[in-house]
Amino acid sequence: MLKYSLPLTNTLYLKNLKSYLILADDNLNRFKDQNENFTARMIRKETGADWLEEGSHLNNIEWLFLNSIFVTMYASFEHFLMKVASTLEGQPGIQIKLSHISGRGILEQYTNYLRLVGGLASASRERSPWGRMSHYQNVRNLLAHNGGIMQDDGDKALEKHKDFKFLQQEDVVMASGVGMIRIRNKKILESFVKDTTLLTNNLLNEFNQKYPKQADADDLG
Repeated sequence: MLKYSLPLTNTLYLKNLKSYLILADDNLNRFKDQNENFTARMIRKETGADWLEEGSHLNNIEWLFLNSIFVTMYASFEHFLMKVASTLEGQPGIQIKLSHISGRGILEQYTNYLRLVGGLASASRERSPWGRMSHYQNVRNLLAHNGGIMQDDGDKALEKHKDFKFLQQEDVVMASGVGMIRIRNKKILESFVKDTTLLTNNLLNEFNQKYPKQADADDLG
């Protein structure tokens, strides 16, 4: 197993999140300018024969981009947890391997390992804001595996979906009766940064308290 410098790991994670938000800002401004330019040309009747294709592109590029940023952020958080779990596995006296622990998905596997084997209370899914991570995880899974569609049956009340209120609070568009997830602003991205920053800092602080004499890292962040 590899042992990581967890302070460096956390620093890199948080800096990457900041970079993703800057990337979102820069591109949202560019998309806005492109849309305003397109609208102005439409009013002046200066668009070409491909105006419908251009309009469709501009209407979709925003949410396609932000959906991708969200999935990237979530993957970065899972990668952070993997590094913490791998470092725990290499500590003196730890006999149980990460592969010996199961969970519903790798996020739960990592948190179970940190909590059950490492004794890290801050990895408990019952603590705040871990409850919100379940919603983030559901959204990521829907985007990655179901085309961002919340439910396959449009006859069901979308308001009863387990993630409806969460997405509504995060100002995420849920289009049509099946709930096609369309992230069109930074709110959920900023919430994810806030929540996971608290989680990673808590995990790092508790890890350092429980394992003050950590095995040497492999100079990896």
